[in-house]
Amino acid sequence: MAHEEIKHNLSQRTCKENVPLLVHQTLKQRIMSSAEDGSSISREKWPHFVWFIMKISALFYHDKIVTERKCLSCEAEYLERLRGGTKMNSGSKAEVSHAEECLDVTMCYEYSTIDMAVKSIGSTSSHQERHCKACETCWWDRYGRIVRYTEESIGLKQWNHRGSWLVSVFILATVVSLLLFIVHFVIEKVFARKGYLLSFMTYTAFLCPLTVFPIMNVCSKLRSAFSGQRIGSWATTMNARYIVQRLQFLDLSKQGLPAKFFLIICLLWPIYCSSYRAIILVALKCHHDVEDQLLCLTVFITEIIWGCFMYLLYLIRTSFQIQSCLVLDFIKEYEGHAELCHSVIRRMVVDFKCFRRCVTLYLAVMIPICALGASTSLTWQYTLPTRFPRGRYFCGHRDAGDKVFHHTNVMIWSEVTMFFVLGPVAFGGFDVTYIWDNFQIHTIFMQDKKFRKFWNEMIRVLEDYEIHAIPSISFPWVLSMVSLYMALHFDMLTPAHLAKE
Repeated sequence: MAHEEIKHNLSQRTCKENVPLLVHQTLKQRIMSSAEDGSSISREKWPHFVWFIMKISALFYHDKIVTERKCLSCEAEYLERLRGGTKMNSGSKAEVSHAEECLDVTMCYEYSTIDMAVKSIGSTSSHQERHCKACETCWWDRYGRIVRYTEESIGLKQWNHRGSWLVSVFILATVVSLLLFIVHFVIEKVFARKGYLLSFMTYTAFLCPLTVFPIMNVCSKLRSAFSGQRIGSWATTMNARYIVQRLQFLDLSKQGLPAKFFLIICLLWPIYCSSYRAIILVALKCHHDVEDQLLCLTVFITEIIWGCFMYLLYLIRTSFQIQSCLVLDFIKEYEGHAELCHSVIRRMVVDFKCFRRCVTLYLAVMIPICALGASTSLTWQYTLPTRFPRGRYFCGHRDAGDKVFHHTNVMIWSEVTMFFVLGPVAFGGFDVTYIWDNFQIHTIFMQDKKFRKFWNEMIRVLEDYEIHAIPSISFPWVLSMVSLYMALHFDMLTPAHLAKE
């Protein structure tokens, strides 16, 4: 009896953390209540700031963002009809192997067929007319209600119009061009020059974080343009259709933007760092040229976009925490219907794998870069006092070197801390696998002896997905240690060169 009470309390606690309202109602009661008050048809617009973030981040590409949602079986059936295959009976379901599920579900984010767009509220397709419960879960809101919407009803249409893809391409091209110009300037100034190795490593640690998001975004656009019909990858996470479908779990129309304090940090911290760098380069230097001004402009644009990207990843992570709780409720509600529960779980797992790959790739790049940035910053702690000793004239002013040393030190550590901290805060740690682990644990605690066969099948299916945590000792961490050693020893071995720079 005590064991059953512990399982019940653990399941209720997770749901209360992620879905604070309507948590004591069953899934069927929520859907029925939403149908009675008409709230299953959404006519409330989402905050404009969400679309503004996606616009300046150059995430819009497809003309139609809100498309029909299908479960794995219905998606496979649609693909077969789209490819000119044999038309299936209206009541049949396509048999799809475990290896094909990623291919079929994630391809829906890349379709360009106009008939898939949801053009009016309440519009249904042939598969929805069969009342596929698994397909209806693709329209869940924060509370598990089926809430359909269109681009016009959520306020997206005025932000994503014809030619939005061209605007996104223009923004990306501008940012990439500015970054290439700065890279050329750095190479010309400090690359392969004696005594400038530490300076080159510092510029590398500074520029690499700024190029991560533009490169990832370009790869996502190339995948949408040329290779969309492949197994879902990390690039799917940066697809606007994917993002909008994740945002529907947050109830943005009524509750507004979540974690506003984190959003403020994601915006103000990059503004602070980029402004501080501009003050140092323009105000404190004796002379400044066009390269310095372009560097300040590039840093400001790229760091603002990077901050917006961090907030979007936080929203996606939160949506998975809410959806996992809803799926647990759904499994308990339809206990015994194995195939139906499998379809709902598959859709969540495939989307989650894309997000997890994106987070893993991002951290694999950023952790070594941040370690290199911290290492070079520590090295400058010992070299800058030598280059700007107390009492020495700098730019015609006595003790100006102390001021340059202080402001440069604060600016570098602010940027290193920002790049290192905001990412793990947005992800909830250095790996998002804990979301899947919590889902598995609560599935195990929800077992009922009356449906032992059903629950054994559920647990077996969850184990087959093989979503494991990232090892604590991995290549990025090893590379971080190597970067630390290199930064601390290279130019420190020849301090005479630093003093003569």
